[in-house]
Order: sequence, then structure tokens, then C-alpha cells
Amino acid sequence: MRQDITNTDYSPGCCMSFADERELAEVRMIEEGLRSAYDGDTEGVIKAFSSLRDFAVYLVHLDITAEHELDAKALIIAMGDIGREAAQKRMEEASISSVSSLGEVAVEAVYEERESLALKALSVLGSLALEFGGKGMDAAAKSAAESLANVGKASSKKKMEVLTGLSEVYLMQLSMKAMEEKLSVTWNISLNLLGEIGVLSAEKAMENNAVGAAILFETLGTAAASKKDELRVKDVIQAIGKTGRAFSQKGSKNALVQAVWALETLRVLALEYLMESAGAEGKKELELLSTAGILDEEQNLEKIQEIKEFHRRIVGRT
Repeated sequence: MRQDITNTDYSPGCCMSFADERELAEVRMIEEGLRSAYDGDTEGVIKAFSSLRDFAVYLVHLDITAEHELDAKALIIAMGDIGREAAQKRMEEASISSVSSLGEVAVEAVYEERESLALKALSVLGSLALEFGGKGMDAAAKSAAESLANVGKASSKKKMEVLTGLSEVYLMQLSMKAMEEKLSVTWNISLNLLGEIGVLSAEKAMENNAVGAAILFETLGTAAASKKDELRVKDVIQAIGKTGRAFSQKGSKNALVQAVWALETLRVLALEYLMESAGAEGKKELELLSTAGILDEEQNLEKIQEIKEFHRRIVGRT
């Protein structure tokens, strides 16, 4: 939810310039957050993040200047540093506060069309999400997935393809971590949210992002199959089927054909690894989809290769 805090009072004192007062306030908030994290003070960290989030959103609303841009990015990076320290101390509630705050800053930057700031907040958020997942912090990782999805959905509504695509990739990577660490809550919600972003992208005629969601599902399913994790393979197949049916309803032909492609790939892999139940699930989901009116195979292959290259570039940067 966006907050109207553009009138927050950061008025300078009698003997200080506005810029000096603002910089001092920022330093104090960061120091307080780090001190609380080092001391294991969950309440203090949560309070610090509330102030840091409000200040960061305030900076998002200022006129676009190099100074304001640098200040906002520095603040976002500091929020990430505090979040990482909270994760090191296994402070789950404080860690949840970190990704929730970063997500709100990123969403606000999206709506204000401050793409550079949104990208910075999203990259820090994504990095924290993967760290929480790697540490087995299921509740914090789940919250991170929700924040990533909020950014992805906001970006889709504003038709910002790069931000939407990056949100999808981070959700896929977080799902991978959840699979490795057996974080069932994070796994389930990440799959669902990835599909929701894909469907919203289809609704907004953002074909690349809709197709991208289906490609990322295929990547997840392939990874699960290689681990011979039949339950996870079935989860992905069901998620692809649900998303594919929504693509069909939205008239997203390229995304629909990629969903069919992914289902057939996973069905064959399941049978290859002697996962009869997953193979049967794949066959059932395929029968529920219709591919009437899709682009010819050559056109579709070309588009899919372009999107896969886009994913490789994003993953290379993260």
C-alpha cells in the first residue's frame, strides 16, 4: 500500500542548511538501525526501518537531481546492509521489516516513474530475499516473495518491462532456494506469485513478461526433475497449467504456446525419471489447454530465444 508521506517534516534547524539537516537525519537513522541490528534489538530495527522507509519515499518524491538520486540510492543500500545484519542475527521479524520497507520504497519509485531508484531498491530486495532463503528463514523469505511480487505487479501496471522481468527472475531464484532449503511456505507462495505477475503482464499486453513467466516455470520444473523431486515437479506443472489457462483467457498466444511447451517438456522429463504421477499430471494439464491460433513455430522459437537471453543477462547481473 502506498503511503502519502510527501509532507513529512524534515525542516532544518536554525543554524543548518536544509541539505545538511537532511544528511544528518539520514546518518542518524542509519546508525540507529545498524546499532539495533548489532545489538539484536528487534524492536529498534523495526522502528528504524519505519523511519528509513519514510525518508527514502520522501527522497523519491523530490525533484530529480544527481544529489537526490545519490542520496536515495545510498539510503536504499544502507537499508540492505541493516537487513543483512538482521539476517545474520536470525532476527526474523526485523528481516521481514527490511524487505517490506524496501518493497514499499520500490513500489513508490515505480509509481513516481523513478526507474533507476526502483531498480536499486528491487536489486537490494532481491539480494536479501535470496539470503533469507539460503539461511532457511521461511517467514522472512515468504515476506520477501510478497514484496517482490508487489514490485512486479506495480511495474506491470506501469508497463515497465525490465522491472517486471527482474521481479519474475528474483521470484524464480527464490523458488530455487526454497526448493533447496525445503521452505514449503516460500515455495508455494513464490510459485503462485510468479504466475500472477505473468497473468497480469498478459492482461497488459506485455507479451515478453508473460512468456518469461512460463519460461521461468519451465526452468524451475527442470531443476526439480533433475533432483527427482516429484512433488515439486507436480507443483510446477499445476502452476503452469493454471497460468496457461489464464493466458488463454487473456488471448496471450505466445505465452500460451510457451506454457504448452513447458508442460510437454516437464511431462517428458517426468516419464524419463520414472515419475509416473507427475507425468500423468502433465498430460492432464496439457489436455486442458488450447493452442488454437498460436504463432507459427519459427516465430515462437525466435521470441522464446530472445526472452531466454534477457533472463540470462538479468541472472548475470544478480
